[in-house]
Amino acid sequence: MAEGQGARGTLIAALGNPLMGDDGAGRAILEELRRRGAEQRARLCDIGAAGVDLLIELQEERALILLDAVAGADPPGTVRVFRNAELFEYAEARGGGSHQPSLADTLRLGGRLGMSLRMLALVGITARQFELGQGLSPEVAAAVPGAAEQAEKLLSEAASPGC
Repeated sequence: MAEGQGARGTLIAALGNPLMGDDGAGRAILEELRRRGAEQRARLCDIGAAGVDLLIELQEERALILLDAVAGADPPGTVRVFRNAELFEYAEARGGGSHQPSLADTLRLGGRLGMSLRMLALVGITARQFELGQGLSPEVAAAVPGAAEQAEKLLSEAASPGC
């Protein structure tokens, strides 16, 4: 499962299934970050549907930045950043989606197992469609560079001594 051998401390993990249209947004953002050289500052990993695999990847990390497509009322292609409690609220409202167990349940389980993150964030792009066999919609594809920029800002924040 582990892909990038970047600096320990921050894990940037893509969620979602690229075979399901805009659900591939997480992987697209991850590839953009890889193109920008983020592997030099963080460990990059494509988790897919998350679940327990995410907990395995989180061992010894102090910060987690998730990348995913998000569902919501915002126009398709809108970049959103969810942090800490706001991320749990979003994940609970959404339910499991394609992530089983749900993202919120997975993160809670990590806390019960003693994993303590100093930063928890999700960079998401509001999806237009989750259709099998479709690529990213034009709105989501156009938003990938902006989402990568938001992830880079979070990565810089995670690297600061105050994180």
